[in-house]
Amino acid sequence: MVAAAQDAPAQADTQVTPAPATDSASTAAADTSKHFQWWSAVPVLGYTEETKFQFGAMVNFFLPPSFKGGNSTEIDIAAYGSTRKQFQFAATPYFYFVQDRISGWLDFRYQNWVGHFFGIGNDVEMDEYASFDRETFFLMGLVESNLGLPQTLQNFRYGFVFDFNRSEMDFGEYDGDIELPTNTDGWRNALGYHLSFDTRDNPNWARHGVLFQWEHRFYSDAFGDYNFTFQELDMRAYGETIWNTSMAVGLLWQRTDGDVPFEYMAGPDGIKRFRGVETKFFRDNQALVLQAELRKTLFWRLAGDIFFEGGKVGPYFSQLMRNKWHRAIGFGGKLALNKSERLYARAEFSWIDFKSLKPGMTFYFREAF
Repeated sequence: MVAAAQDAPAQADTQVTPAPATDSASTAAADTSKHFQWWSAVPVLGYTEETKFQFGAMVNFFLPPSFKGGNSTEIDIAAYGSTRKQFQFAATPYFYFVQDRISGWLDFRYQNWVGHFFGIGNDVEMDEYASFDRETFFLMGLVESNLGLPQTLQNFRYGFVFDFNRSEMDFGEYDGDIELPTNTDGWRNALGYHLSFDTRDNPNWARHGVLFQWEHRFYSDAFGDYNFTFQELDMRAYGETIWNTSMAVGLLWQRTDGDVPFEYMAGPDGIKRFRGVETKFFRDNQALVLQAELRKTLFWRLAGDIFFEGGKVGPYFSQLMRNKWHRAIGFGGKLALNKSERLYARAEFSWIDFKSLKPGMTFYFREAF
């Protein structure tokens, strides 16, 4: 979505507490701080299937890491509109404390949005949908840590998540066969827990390591308007192959139960998971997404990738397993925004379900997974 940006890692890597600094180490740290980039301002010029063309601006503020090899605190502020008459303002700080042993992020967003609802289920058509207007603001956040864990378990992290969301929606006139949702307006408020195991060498473009994440959020009508749960298992592995090519594989499983608003139902986002379709083009109570990708640096600041993805949804696990896969193959180009952080902007084309020659297109920054 964003044409250019610079970014602190979305999830902190475990770091070893350094020894007391010597004079030479202090000099090196001062030199690093001297050349540190404190801010950037970049245009938002992008394209996704959901927004079409986007235009706006992003400002990024950075704070140096508290120790050599640590993660930089970052604050992202962005505002953009689209040719589909959509508008979004977002402010997202990423923070790291106590030698990076406490980390997290906050995500505040306001949206005046136009979207498409394709129905519920695995068998949907791209040309059959109902349009809606939505005004929403939400504040989500994650705080996690490895404090109190023994040295042998420093790659594990535990934490809590929260989500406070207020949405108002208006569906336009529609005379098709899709049953429109009724649970649309009101508050969606949740608290939950987050567990992870992370051995990646870099949280942006990892070349080796694994990331396992489990998250469970509880939305309660005691302090909102809906009562449901959201669960997510995210597993990724990274390695290097020949010719300095890195490989990433991922599995994402989601499950929702209860009085679930349609935008919270399980399904791929179309930008990072199953690229090239609108957000949750297919959705249900459970979703499964598999991904494999080869990534290679080329020359100057350029890199490329090729990928294969599969996804499907279902009302419960056994039906999910029986349902057919949606499939996509694709390729893309990358431009390094910050080579030291391995942060790239990417533009990718994908061929969805091999039904037509019309490709899906995604433009975003950070890796898909």
